[in-house]
Amino acid sequence: MAALGGTYGSRLAFGFGECELRLKLDFQLAVSGIRTERGLRHMHTVAIRLTTGIAKGKRGIEWKLLIRMQLRLFLASSTVFAALCVGAVGASAQDTTTVPAPAPTPGIAVPGSFVGGVDISGLDAATALTTVNTAFAQPIVIWIDKRVFKVTSAQVAATYGTQAAVTDAVARTAGGNTPVTTTYSETKLKDQVKRILRLASDKGSTSAWVVRAKPIIKLGKAGSAPDGKLVESQIRMAINQPQLRAQQAVIPLVKVNTLATLEQLGYVITVSKRDRVLRLYAPVNAKSTIVQTFKVAVGAPASPTPSGKFTIVTMQKDPWWYPPAGWSKDSKPIPPGPSNPLGTRWMGLDRDDIGLHGTPDAGSIGGYASHGCVRMLIASAEKLYSFVDVGTPVVIY
Repeated sequence: MAALGGTYGSRLAFGFGECELRLKLDFQLAVSGIRTERGLRHMHTVAIRLTTGIAKGKRGIEWKLLIRMQLRLFLASSTVFAALCVGAVGASAQDTTTVPAPAPTPGIAVPGSFVGGVDISGLDAATALTTVNTAFAQPIVIWIDKRVFKVTSAQVAATYGTQAAVTDAVARTAGGNTPVTTTYSETKLKDQVKRILRLASDKGSTSAWVVRAKPIIKLGKAGSAPDGKLVESQIRMAINQPQLRAQQAVIPLVKVNTLATLEQLGYVITVSKRDRVLRLYAPVNAKSTIVQTFKVAVGAPASPTPSGKFTIVTMQKDPWWYPPAGWSKDSKPIPPGPSNPLGTRWMGLDRDDIGLHGTPDAGSIGGYASHGCVRMLIASAEKLYSFVDVGTPVVIY
């Protein structure tokens, strides 16, 4: 048993796991004749016999300790393994948890923020304003055939509300495009279209009005020229969308229509402040002809009607009257009806709050009585309204 004890103790010390421990015990004890049963359920009994079967010798005690040590090692290993499994499951569960998006940084535009189509994502308000202003300061490029023409903001008297738009965009908690409020002179825009058509045409030109106090018609010439409506459309779009300023579709030269008809040219309005008379001109047999005349009232000496070339930019039937910012800012709006200062028709010009309109004060017609607008009898305003359209030129002199 002494030799057996030495060998057996070593094997217990280097066993791996519960099953290996059981097999080693059964084999060694069967040889010594102490135990022939198999099974781990008698392990404690075997330990006691080993302790008492060798006259309570030291080696028996050592075997007992080794057996218990091996059991404790197995239990400790099992506990660590279980803990690792639980930790792995927890980590796996944590990986599938949705992490909330970080809160927006105050004063910084969130990702996906645009102003007038200009990307300001991640920029502070000052940097974003500089970026947007730079984009709107670029000239508008118009390609006609193989030639390039440029239109600046100053040439169309354009202004942009970039400050307000950037402030709103930076304050947003979600991305998106914030539009920029723009204003420009309709009359000056049309002047730029005429300039480009004149320079780009290949000998050809369409018939056109020469807008002045006494308008005349300049007859067209056969040849090729760009489509003026396309040129005008590209300028309008690029004013509001700076990303279109550098390049748009090339406009080709096409054979021009030289007819000087009403369908081609439309009407022209003139207003004589001295005579307080409005005249409507139309092409008749390719010549400028007065087709309607109306008596009007113009601005009083304290608020004179401005002189110059204008364009009708808005038309309304049965309009509301809203108090202007100056002389009547504390008044209340007036709905359509007999007491409305604008009568039943409004034809607004591209200049402040100036326009052509009817009036219920028929006695003021023929005098200097308005706050700057051109007043007409209600019936006269309705008749004029039926002839003209948005885009009709107006000359006040």
